[in-house]
Amino acid sequence: MKKLLTVLLLLLAAATSNARQQGAKPSARLIDSFGDIQLSDLMARLDNFANELQSDPAARGFLVAYSAPNKFPGWPTRRARTSVEYLASLRGLDRARLDVVNGGPGEETKIELWLVPAGAGPPVKPYDAALMMAGEKTPLPFDRFVVIERGDRQISEYGEPYPDEAYLYADFSEVLRRDPAVRGCVIGYASRRGSLAAGRRIASRAKLTMAKAYGTDVSRVYVFGGGRREYKTIELWLVPPGAELPKPTPDPRAARRKRR
Repeated sequence: MKKLLTVLLLLLAAATSNARQQGAKPSARLIDSFGDIQLSDLMARLDNFANELQSDPAARGFLVAYSAPNKFPGWPTRRARTSVEYLASLRGLDRARLDVVNGGPGEETKIELWLVPAGAGPPVKPYDAALMMAGEKTPLPFDRFVVIERGDRQISEYGEPYPDEAYLYADFSEVLRRDPAVRGCVIGYASRRGSLAAGRRIASRAKLTMAKAYGTDVSRVYVFGGGRREYKTIELWLVPPGAELPKPTPDPRAARRKRR
């Protein structure tokens, strides 16, 4: 009788355990976390992330970006969006399965790669972009990146974006949308040996892309050429109410040698 009772109790315990396991909700799993790393290292980590997602077709991938103090706050989310382009274009993942989340300010620049099973919630709550300019009295440098145009030589082996690629301005446009009092400023820099007019041209292309892709109010976005840098470069600035527009900072011109 005691043996039968013991067996029944064990069966009951096992059934209870199984019921709890079946009733437990799945949770997000952190796959990787890293800061400002080389592109070759980033691609290796993204390849591993792609393998995890491909092994679970029902799961979603979340790339959570955190920005360090006194750094370009738009850089981490832009790199996360660039990573999505890599995962979709070169690893064949469906973009609909990939989400970029702005985690907000952190102690350091960091990107986290999360695998979220079906039925599980997002790993973090998105940062409220409307808080980004709270208390700011002077223009805030949001992001800076090198671009190329048709016919330009690629600078790195992985290639540079064109100034009309919409993902470059997704988070910048979101801040402007969430905070109607803030203005945007785009400064374009020509390359050292290129036409000076290229700076204004790439800045205007950036503004037009924001309007087309995100419906950004172009009357709130100022564009101008900033002179020359080593490479064609775009800077994105957020300007609080009452503040003056930022001043360009071109590379100093090399002094010419005097003829003897």
